[in-house]
Amino acid sequence: MRILMYGAGAIGSIFAGQIAKAGYDVTMLARNTRYRELKENGLILTDSITKKVEVLSIPVIDSLAENDIYDYVFAVVQNTQIDSILPVLAKNRSANIVFVVNNPSGYQKYIDSVGYERVMIGFPSAGGERKDGAVNYFIGTGITKVFQSTTFGELSGEKTERLLNLIKIFKKAGFSPEISKNMDAWQKTHVAVILPIGKALYRFDSDNYRLARSYKTVKKMILATRECFKVLNKLNIRITPVKLKFYYLPVFILAPVFMIIMNTRIAEYSMAKHTIAAKDEMDELEKLFREFIRKSDVSTPALDWLSSRV
Repeated sequence: MRILMYGAGAIGSIFAGQIAKAGYDVTMLARNTRYRELKENGLILTDSITKKVEVLSIPVIDSLAENDIYDYVFAVVQNTQIDSILPVLAKNRSANIVFVVNNPSGYQKYIDSVGYERVMIGFPSAGGERKDGAVNYFIGTGITKVFQSTTFGELSGEKTERLLNLIKIFKKAGFSPEISKNMDAWQKTHVAVILPIGKALYRFDSDNYRLARSYKTVKKMILATRECFKVLNKLNIRITPVKLKFYYLPVFILAPVFMIIMNTRIAEYSMAKHTIAAKDEMDELEKLFREFIRKSDVSTPALDWLSSRV
């Protein structure tokens, strides 16, 4: 089985490394400095918890030819980058393209570019920081699944053979993958969650440890998430996955739990580091969600409070 990771940032590197270690034929597509790093030094991964360092030799290319066929092509790029690679994916003849992009806006442009039948959607429970040619990473398993799991789905919501094969690949690679019947609602809900977290972190210059000491800000973060959920409900978008309804537990219970979580390296690498590396994407996601707020006519005082202090 041939797999292409189109994008060699933190998530693309984590996916490529873990899947390659599981015995699959993985190629990475990177450009410029990242391409040279991978060609000269290999893929360097450091577990942010155990500090174990691994250096993997993975084939790397800097362009995708029309007839370079893979069983799965993963488009692992930021929301602000996807438009630039859609024409390349459109020309390539691989049958399965998995879009791993933070996208609350629906999938019509994917469909228009590559065709409905080739589109699959995914999102990671992982995070990290790419620095000096290496990726310090964290993979969400165990208790972190309460918050978010690596998730995949079909546009149709069906459990197809190719989707089940994808789940097998990621289980073998050390992830704890799940299937969603409605990835569109899942991704809209995801933005409803990360927008308040991002705003809270930016108030402390993306220092999760400082945020962990502010009960007031964490409380506002929780209330802002509830506001964002209300926006989605007003637009008839189901909160997905349903386990995220834990946000409606009493604030006096939730806030101390979030303060503990924010005081960990898990929060540092899965949340805080991302707000630094993907500031442009976070701004774009806020812009897109603000349009949902406008359409819903729901007031968001807690979110506005967080935003006014960024």
